[in-house]
Amino acid sequence: MKRTALLLLSALAIAVSCNRAVSAQDLPSLEQFIAALPAQAVPAPLPPLKVQPQYLAQASGLSGEKLFQYLHTATEYPPPGTGTDYLKAKRYMFSVADNVGCGSGPGVVAFYSQICVGGDSDSGADYKERGDANGDGLHDSDGMNAEHTWPQGFFNKAAPMKSDLHHIFPTFIGVNGMRGSEPFGEVSSPSYATDSGSKLGAEGFEPADTVKGDVARALLYFLVRYHDRKIKDGMDNKDFWTSRVEMFLRWNQQDPPDAAERRRNELIADYQGNRNPFVDNHRLADQVGVKVLQSH
Repeated sequence: MKRTALLLLSALAIAVSCNRAVSAQDLPSLEQFIAALPAQAVPAPLPPLKVQPQYLAQASGLSGEKLFQYLHTATEYPPPGTGTDYLKAKRYMFSVADNVGCGSGPGVVAFYSQICVGGDSDSGADYKERGDANGDGLHDSDGMNAEHTWPQGFFNKAAPMKSDLHHIFPTFIGVNGMRGSEPFGEVSSPSYATDSGSKLGAEGFEPADTVKGDVARALLYFLVRYHDRKIKDGMDNKDFWTSRVEMFLRWNQQDPPDAAERRRNELIADYQGNRNPFVDNHRLADQVGVKVLQSH
């Protein structure tokens, strides 16, 4: 969207520099400007901003292990039951939390592919890829499903982790399968890639630059909330987590929360009753620190 706006402004500037009179008729209307934007670049209206959560003020002055434990308590929420709760969470994800809109209508953006598919359905199967829209050589005709950034196998698909939307995102099924349970990393020679920049290689799975911070904050949240549960069954802890904490903190800094991620945090909080503190204040991650995050 920024690029398109700059092109329009550049054209106007050239016209002015050539001493040509610019009238209101020369300027694009708002409707024309919006129509020129890519569908996935036009965000849905954001909900009214709420007062900054009070728990952030209470975290002031804390750091290291004390901050880690405080955030563990602050993110506690009434645990859902079992059975259909995961299905309900996915329905909410597709129809509300991640339905950011495509252009002037509703729609969901595939997380790793950054492709918007129109619709207001609560079923991922209805958000089908058109051809090979994400450029990965696959056609996801079965639509989208739910990507658990902290793989389900590491916590044996147990509740409430399985349905916690703070670490779950909508993805095309093919891309989700490519990631599997691979650790996140920075890939030098990809064996698989999307046009958005997500790729798979010997180092693991690298998400697109535009969502690297989102991934980092989802994982940081998951560790803080569930470190006292069995979340590392079958995991190579060094390969998946401790050796990559510094990278996650760097991603968190380089890709801070944007309006869409904050919107998502609000909507998930409305649904399940807790927030991701690293979206409310991404600097909390550095205040906790590498060593503490590696120790859990």
